[in-house]
Amino acid sequence: MPALSQFIHPEQEEVIRAMLRSETYPGPPGEIIHLQTHISHVFLAGDLVYKIKKPLDLGFLNFSTLAGRHYFCRQEVLLNRRLTTDLYLKVVRIASQNGRIRIGGRGEALEYAVQMRRMPQERMMDRLLAAGQVNKNEIGSIVKKLVPFYQKARTGRGIDPFGRYEIISKNTEENFFQTQAYVGGLISSRMFNRIKAGTRGFLKRNRALFERRVQEGRIRDGHGDLHSGNICLDREIQIYDCIEFNHRFRYADIACDLAFLSMDLDFYGYPEFAEFLIQEYIRLSGDRAVTRLIDFYQAYRAYVRAKVHSFSSEDSELPRQERKDHIQKARRYYQLADHYTGRLSPPRLIVVFGLMGTGKTTLAKALAHKTGWPLLSSDEIRKTLAGITPTTRQWESFEQGIYSEKMSRKTYQEMRFEAAKRLNQGESVILDGSYKRQSERLALVALAEKTNAEIHFLECRVPLNEIQRRLAQREHQADAVSDGRRAIFNQQRQDFDPVEEPVKSKCLLIRSDQVMEPLISKLIRKLENND
Repeated sequence: MPALSQFIHPEQEEVIRAMLRSETYPGPPGEIIHLQTHISHVFLAGDLVYKIKKPLDLGFLNFSTLAGRHYFCRQEVLLNRRLTTDLYLKVVRIASQNGRIRIGGRGEALEYAVQMRRMPQERMMDRLLAAGQVNKNEIGSIVKKLVPFYQKARTGRGIDPFGRYEIISKNTEENFFQTQAYVGGLISSRMFNRIKAGTRGFLKRNRALFERRVQEGRIRDGHGDLHSGNICLDREIQIYDCIEFNHRFRYADIACDLAFLSMDLDFYGYPEFAEFLIQEYIRLSGDRAVTRLIDFYQAYRAYVRAKVHSFSSEDSELPRQERKDHIQKARRYYQLADHYTGRLSPPRLIVVFGLMGTGKTTLAKALAHKTGWPLLSSDEIRKTLAGITPTTRQWESFEQGIYSEKMSRKTYQEMRFEAAKRLNQGESVILDGSYKRQSERLALVALAEKTNAEIHFLECRVPLNEIQRRLAQREHQADAVSDGRRAIFNQQRQDFDPVEEPVKSKCLLIRSDQVMEPLISKLIRKLENND
């Protein structure tokens, strides 16, 4: 008979010993393998698995009574059947019969167990990831299983509050409080403060977004523990072992559920799969706002994993090598949480504007090249709307043809529309245009407020003689996109609205006749420090 491993609660010792004997089972079980998690005893017996909950009260989990364990066994079967097929079979009673403890015995129940079909261990997703044997098709199949699950999952009263700012803030603050003891050891003070500040800042800036998610019905009775260790890539994908013992951990924004698996894929070194998971979910669900939340929830999930491993690293009942493994994993998860938090800064809306010939397009292109942020040019969008190629010359009179007030309004409206799409996905964007009307600048301020973006106006200026030189040179460039020229410069200059509040306080004056590379580096530092 296999020896008992680890600590056995006295209340369950007789039952656990019986589960190691073949006669306890309804049929010949073959080899019996006894495993333990921190909350369960698991017995692998032939083609079946029996899971017995430990009599624990951990605050967030209470299995201390037999009635409670029976209830949560039933909950485990019921909830996990949502994402599995023929895996969770039933709840069985373990009782004495003719003086022997048996599964399904007719006497008074001594314990209850969840009976499951045994899954092929070689097809567990975490093992396959470690071996490099997971592909995008399988990630896509997981998403196809999850999307209808979320659509059907319960929502509404009783569930909605768990997606609200107050509850989420309480959860994150609890994490920080519970990990204070590890600051300076498993996590540096600087990293801890950076994660804490980034988390609090994001929550504060996006309070309205969290409320909007509630109103849209995005808070669902989900899985709660959606990581690769709970997924079997069998002939039919099985997503199992959801949180049954505390609905607080299961009721959450869909983005929070997905973030766990996405973070897990990053942890295993598959960022391309993590990105594909989210993009495929958006494609199938239409829930584009997930992109604004995914980094936040990934940071939250990584920090929770770091916290759990931190606790385990101090468990004196664990072997020394296992505690060392928990230390390494805790540090990795803290680093991952820090990585995600670094992406939580609000998107930036950079508006490069000014008179023709001041070098705004050159500056905007250099800034876009340095940052990787998309650039929207009024010259290119205007000509695209007019149905002509960007380099086609249009020598129009001042405010005539494609440069009329009507066409300009249409152009800048299109730029706002395109910018909004990117900002709503948490992506920064650069706009390049004259923006001579204060009304157009104010519209951008309103857009920034609506999308929780930081807006910066960069007004380009150079001496008049330099402007005239540039405009003269441009008239001989066949591939120039801008049609600005000396003949209409003075008219534009006189028609240029003064920069007034609230734009003025968000505006930097840029001498754009400087050497571009050091200018861009200096400008980026200013933007990062909000100088």
